[in-house]
Amino acid sequence: MGEPAGALVTGGARGIGRAIAERLARRGDTVVIGDLGSTANATAAELSAEGLAVHGVELDVRDPESLAAAVGRVEEVAPLATMVNNAGVGWIRPLVEVTPQEFDGLMSINLRGVFFGIQAAARAMVGRGGCIVNTASTSSFTASTTPMVPYDTSKGAVRMLTIAAARELAPVGIRVNAVAPGTVDTDLTRTLLDDPGVLERQAAERIPLGRLGRTTDIAAAVDFLSSEAASYVTGHVLVVDGGWLT
Repeated sequence: MGEPAGALVTGGARGIGRAIAERLARRGDTVVIGDLGSTANATAAELSAEGLAVHGVELDVRDPESLAAAVGRVEEVAPLATMVNNAGVGWIRPLVEVTPQEFDGLMSINLRGVFFGIQAAARAMVGRGGCIVNTASTSSFTASTTPMVPYDTSKGAVRMLTIAAARELAPVGIRVNAVAPGTVDTDLTRTLLDDPGVLERQAAERIPLGRLGRTTDIAAAVDFLSSEAASYVTGHVLVVDGGWLT
Protein backbone atom coordinates (compact mmCIF):
# COMPACT_ATOMS: atom_id res chain seq x y z
CA MET A 1 0.00 0.00 0.00
CA GLY A 2 1.16 3.53 -0.73
CA GLU A 3 1.61 6.42 1.62
CA PRO A 4 -1.68 7.81 3.00
CA ALA A 5 -2.96 10.95 1.29
CA GLY A 6 -3.16 14.10 3.36
CA ALA A 7 -6.23 16.33 3.51
CA LEU A 8 -6.94 19.71 5.11
CA VAL A 9 -10.50 20.77 5.91
CA THR A 10 -10.95 24.38 6.97
CA GLY A 11 -13.89 25.08 9.26
CA GLY A 12 -13.82 21.37 10.01
CA ALA A 13 -14.76 21.37 13.68
CA ARG A 14 -18.52 21.17 13.24
CA GLY A 15 -21.39 20.90 10.82
CA ILE A 16 -20.57 20.30 7.18
CA GLY A 17 -16.84 20.59 7.78
CA ARG A 18 -16.84 17.90 10.42
CA ALA A 19 -18.84 15.56 8.19
CA ILE A 20 -16.33 16.12 5.37
CA ALA A 21 -13.37 15.47 7.65
CA GLU A 22 -14.90 12.24 8.92
CA ARG A 23 -15.79 11.04 5.41
CA LEU A 24 -12.28 11.63 4.10
CA ALA A 25 -10.74 9.96 7.14
CA ARG A 26 -12.98 6.90 6.75
CA ARG A 27 -11.80 6.47 3.16
CA GLY A 28 -8.24 6.34 4.46
CA ASP A 29 -6.95 9.91 4.24
CA THR A 30 -4.88 11.43 7.01
CA VAL A 31 -6.99 14.49 7.79
CA VAL A 32 -6.08 17.76 9.46
CA ILE A 33 -9.00 19.83 10.73
CA GLY A 34 -8.35 23.56 10.78
CA ASP A 35 -10.59 25.82 12.85
CA LEU A 36 -10.56 28.61 15.40
CA GLY A 37 -9.27 28.17 18.94
CA SER A 38 -9.41 24.74 20.53
CA THR A 39 -12.39 23.52 18.49
CA ALA A 40 -10.28 21.75 15.87
CA ASN A 41 -8.31 19.77 18.44
CA ALA A 42 -11.49 18.83 20.29
CA THR A 43 -13.17 17.46 17.18
CA ALA A 44 -9.96 15.74 16.08
CA ALA A 45 -9.75 14.01 19.46
CA GLU A 46 -13.32 12.74 19.13
CA LEU A 47 -12.69 11.31 15.66
CA SER A 48 -9.29 9.92 16.63
CA ALA A 49 -10.99 8.03 19.44
CA GLU A 50 -12.88 6.16 16.72
CA GLY A 51 -9.60 5.01 15.23
CA LEU A 52 -9.45 7.61 12.47
CA ALA A 53 -6.26 9.43 11.43
CA VAL A 54 -7.41 12.96 12.28
CA HIS A 55 -5.37 15.85 13.64
CA GLY A 56 -6.33 19.37 14.65
CA VAL A 57 -4.67 22.71 14.04
CA GLU A 58 -5.66 26.21 15.09
CA LEU A 59 -6.46 28.10 11.90
CA ASP A 60 -7.75 31.55 11.02
CA VAL A 61 -8.46 31.67 7.28
CA ARG A 62 -8.34 35.46 7.37
CA ASP A 63 -4.56 35.13 7.78
CA PRO A 64 -2.62 33.74 4.80
CA GLU A 65 0.28 32.82 7.10
CA SER A 66 -2.09 30.76 9.23
CA LEU A 67 -3.28 28.94 6.11
CA ALA A 68 0.29 28.26 5.01
CA ALA A 69 1.11 26.91 8.46
CA ALA A 70 -1.93 24.59 8.36
CA VAL A 71 -0.82 23.23 5.00
CA GLY A 72 2.61 22.71 6.52
CA ARG A 73 1.04 20.74 9.36
CA VAL A 74 -0.58 18.40 6.85
CA GLU A 75 2.71 17.95 5.03
CA GLU A 76 4.28 16.82 8.32
CA VAL A 77 1.94 13.82 8.51
CA ALA A 78 1.18 13.08 4.83
CA PRO A 79 1.55 14.79 1.44
CA LEU A 80 -1.34 17.18 0.88
CA ALA A 81 -3.59 15.66 -1.78
CA THR A 82 -6.95 17.26 -0.92
CA MET A 83 -7.68 20.79 0.25
CA VAL A 84 -11.25 21.61 1.29
CA ASN A 85 -11.89 25.33 1.68
CA ASN A 86 -15.03 25.02 3.77
CA ALA A 87 -14.79 27.77 6.41
CA GLY A 88 -17.46 30.40 6.01
CA VAL A 89 -19.87 32.69 7.81
CA GLY A 90 -23.28 34.11 7.07
CA TRP A 91 -25.89 36.32 8.64
CA ILE A 92 -29.24 37.83 7.78
CA ARG A 93 -29.38 41.63 7.51
CA PRO A 94 -31.00 44.14 5.17
CA LEU A 95 -28.53 45.53 2.65
CA VAL A 96 -29.05 49.10 3.87
CA GLU A 97 -28.01 48.13 7.42
CA VAL A 98 -24.73 46.36 6.62
CA THR A 99 -21.68 48.26 7.84
CA PRO A 100 -18.37 48.37 5.95
CA GLN A 101 -16.74 46.46 8.81
CA GLU A 102 -19.34 43.69 8.63
CA PHE A 103 -19.04 43.45 4.86
CA ASP A 104 -15.24 43.28 4.95
CA GLY A 105 -15.31 40.75 7.78
CA LEU A 106 -17.54 38.37 5.86
CA MET A 107 -15.53 38.71 2.66
CA SER A 108 -12.27 38.12 4.52
CA ILE A 109 -13.50 34.64 5.42
CA ASN A 110 -15.83 33.60 2.61
CA LEU A 111 -13.80 34.90 -0.34
CA ARG A 112 -10.33 36.02 0.71
CA GLY A 113 -9.92 32.94 2.89
CA VAL A 114 -10.79 30.67 -0.02
CA PHE A 115 -8.42 32.47 -2.38
CA PHE A 116 -5.45 32.17 -0.05
CA GLY A 117 -6.45 28.63 0.86
CA ILE A 118 -6.22 27.73 -2.83
CA GLN A 119 -2.89 29.51 -3.06
CA ALA A 120 -1.38 27.75 -0.03
CA ALA A 121 -2.54 24.35 -1.26
CA ALA A 122 -1.37 24.94 -4.84
CA ARG A 123 2.11 25.88 -3.66
CA ALA A 124 2.36 22.52 -1.90
CA MET A 125 0.78 20.52 -4.74
CA VAL A 126 2.83 21.87 -7.64
CA GLY A 127 5.00 19.08 -8.96
CA ARG A 128 2.79 16.24 -7.76
CA GLY A 129 -0.81 17.36 -8.38
CA GLY A 130 -3.81 17.27 -6.11
CA CYS A 131 -7.37 18.47 -5.78
CA ILE A 132 -9.02 21.46 -4.17
CA VAL A 133 -12.70 21.59 -3.29
CA ASN A 134 -14.35 24.87 -2.26
CA THR A 135 -17.67 25.22 -0.49
CA ALA A 136 -19.90 27.43 -2.62
CA SER A 137 -23.70 27.51 -2.24
CA THR A 138 -26.94 27.59 -4.16
CA SER A 139 -26.50 31.31 -3.42
CA SER A 140 -23.71 31.17 -6.01
CA PHE A 141 -26.54 30.92 -8.57
CA THR A 142 -29.57 32.65 -7.06
CA ALA A 143 -30.36 35.13 -4.30
CA SER A 144 -31.21 33.80 -0.86
CA THR A 145 -34.83 33.89 0.27
CA THR A 146 -33.75 36.07 3.21
CA PRO A 147 -31.73 39.33 3.12
CA MET A 148 -28.16 38.03 2.72
CA VAL A 149 -26.66 40.14 -0.05
CA PRO A 150 -23.03 40.08 1.21
CA TYR A 151 -23.19 36.30 1.69
CA ASP A 152 -24.72 35.74 -1.75
CA THR A 153 -22.09 38.00 -3.30
CA SER A 154 -19.27 36.09 -1.62
CA LYS A 155 -20.58 32.73 -2.78
CA GLY A 156 -21.06 33.96 -6.32
CA ALA A 157 -17.43 35.04 -6.24
CA VAL A 158 -16.34 31.63 -4.92
CA ARG A 159 -18.02 30.03 -7.92
CA MET A 160 -16.03 32.21 -10.33
CA LEU A 161 -12.85 31.80 -8.29
CA THR A 162 -13.23 28.03 -8.58
CA ILE A 163 -13.61 28.17 -12.35
CA ALA A 164 -10.73 30.60 -12.90
CA ALA A 165 -8.35 28.74 -10.58
CA ALA A 166 -9.23 25.44 -12.25
CA ARG A 167 -8.30 26.88 -15.63
CA GLU A 168 -4.95 28.16 -14.39
CA LEU A 169 -3.94 25.15 -12.30
CA ALA A 170 -5.02 22.32 -14.62
CA PRO A 171 -1.70 22.28 -16.55
CA VAL A 172 0.18 21.50 -13.31
CA GLY A 173 -2.16 18.65 -12.42
CA ILE A 174 -4.28 20.39 -9.80
CA ARG A 175 -8.03 20.04 -10.07
CA VAL A 176 -10.28 22.72 -8.55
CA ASN A 177 -13.98 22.15 -8.02
CA ALA A 178 -16.69 23.30 -5.65
CA VAL A 179 -19.72 21.85 -3.95
CA ALA A 180 -22.80 24.06 -3.72
CA PRO A 181 -25.05 23.00 -0.83
CA GLY A 182 -28.67 23.97 -0.64
CA THR A 183 -30.33 24.30 2.77
CA VAL A 184 -28.53 21.90 5.09
CA ASP A 185 -29.78 21.04 8.57
CA THR A 186 -27.00 22.28 10.85
CA ASP A 187 -26.90 24.12 14.17
CA LEU A 188 -25.62 27.20 12.34
CA THR A 189 -28.50 27.16 9.86
CA ARG A 190 -31.02 27.01 12.68
CA THR A 191 -29.39 29.84 14.64
CA LEU A 192 -29.91 32.16 11.67
CA LEU A 193 -33.67 31.90 11.97
CA ASP A 194 -36.05 33.17 14.64
CA ASP A 195 -38.47 30.37 13.75
CA PRO A 196 -36.62 27.07 13.13
CA GLY A 197 -39.90 25.58 11.90
CA VAL A 198 -39.50 27.59 8.72
CA LEU A 199 -36.90 25.05 7.61
CA GLU A 200 -39.36 22.18 7.66
CA ARG A 201 -41.94 24.27 5.80
CA GLN A 202 -39.31 25.26 3.27
CA ALA A 203 -38.36 21.62 2.73
CA ALA A 204 -41.98 20.65 2.12
CA GLU A 205 -42.79 23.59 -0.14
CA ARG A 206 -39.57 24.40 -2.02
CA ILE A 207 -37.35 21.32 -2.15
CA PRO A 208 -38.53 18.70 -4.68
CA LEU A 209 -36.96 15.82 -2.74
CA GLY A 210 -38.98 16.93 0.29
CA ARG A 211 -36.27 17.16 2.93
CA LEU A 212 -33.43 19.34 4.15
CA GLY A 213 -29.90 18.45 3.18
CA ARG A 214 -27.78 16.44 5.60
CA THR A 215 -24.14 17.17 6.30
CA THR A 216 -23.36 13.68 5.03
CA ASP A 217 -24.90 14.58 1.65
CA ILE A 218 -22.32 17.33 1.21
CA ALA A 219 -19.50 15.17 2.51
CA ALA A 220 -20.33 12.52 -0.07
CA ALA A 221 -20.10 15.09 -2.86
CA VAL A 222 -16.72 16.30 -1.63
CA ASP A 223 -15.56 12.70 -1.40
CA PHE A 224 -16.44 12.21 -5.06
CA LEU A 225 -14.90 15.44 -6.30
CA SER A 226 -11.64 14.67 -4.50
CA SER A 227 -11.48 11.04 -5.63
CA GLU A 228 -9.95 9.26 -8.58
CA ALA A 229 -13.48 8.78 -9.91
CA ALA A 230 -13.50 12.53 -10.65
CA SER A 231 -10.04 12.62 -12.21
CA TYR A 232 -11.46 14.25 -15.38
CA VAL A 233 -13.57 16.79 -13.51
CA THR A 234 -12.26 20.29 -12.90
CA GLY A 235 -13.82 23.76 -12.87
CA HIS A 236 -17.17 22.24 -11.88
CA VAL A 237 -19.60 23.44 -9.21
CA LEU A 238 -21.62 20.44 -8.03
CA VAL A 239 -25.01 21.51 -6.70
CA VAL A 240 -26.33 19.35 -3.84
CA ASP A 241 -29.72 20.87 -3.06
CA GLY A 242 -32.48 18.29 -3.35
CA GLY A 243 -33.65 20.01 -6.52
CA TRP A 244 -34.00 23.50 -5.03
CA LEU A 245 -32.66 25.22 -8.16
CA THR A 246 -34.80 23.26 -10.61
